Amino acid sequence: MVRPRSKSRDDLISSAMWAFWKKGFASTTVADLVKATGVGRGGIYTDFGGKDELFLSCLAAYRQNYADPALAVLASADDDLSGIEAYFDFFIELHKHHGMPGPGCFLANTMTELAPHDEAVREVVNKHALALHAGFLKALERSARARGTELPASELDELAGFLATASQGLWSYGRSIHDVDELERFKSALLKLLHKRLA
Repeated sequence: MVRPRSKSRDDLISSAMWAFWKKGFASTTVADLVKATGVGRGGIYTDFGGKDELFLSCLAAYRQNYADPALAVLASADDDLSGIEAYFDFFIELHKHHGMPGPGCFLANTMTELAPHDEAVREVVNKHALALHAGFLKALERSARARGTELPASELDELAGFLATASQGLWSYGRSIHDVDELERFKSALLKLLHKRLA
């Protein structure tokens, strides 16, 4: 069965992305993808050449539809730590919408499953990690300027790295818990630490 005319390439990728996001690459079979997308094996292989290529297309779609908007939220505030808080709220709301245990971050999930032994995936994941680090760093620099706090550039960079790592860990943790308030409490504790450090 080829791809139905009513099923655009973007629709196919979006449906497949959710299958991969929920189950991971290894646990998602081609049969799962056929069921999720409504497109037969032949259509999937014609459009993407196979499961690996479709997965990379799904990662790119996730970055465009979820990660990049979250980074835009992070950059939205002119001062203080509201941009950082809004970034965490973006993903907490996503978990609330989909229910707990949450889906986690597709890129964070992939980071632990495939990045260690798949160069193409590792390149995508590392590019996102660098963008996330840079986004947090700019937010911290804005906050430090707004507060008149003089922290060395190296310390702000370390804090940005900590935030990037902590956020990815938090979304992974969200995949194993049932109470979304735990994510809220983590966000509140993190913001208190930042407020204190930048005071």
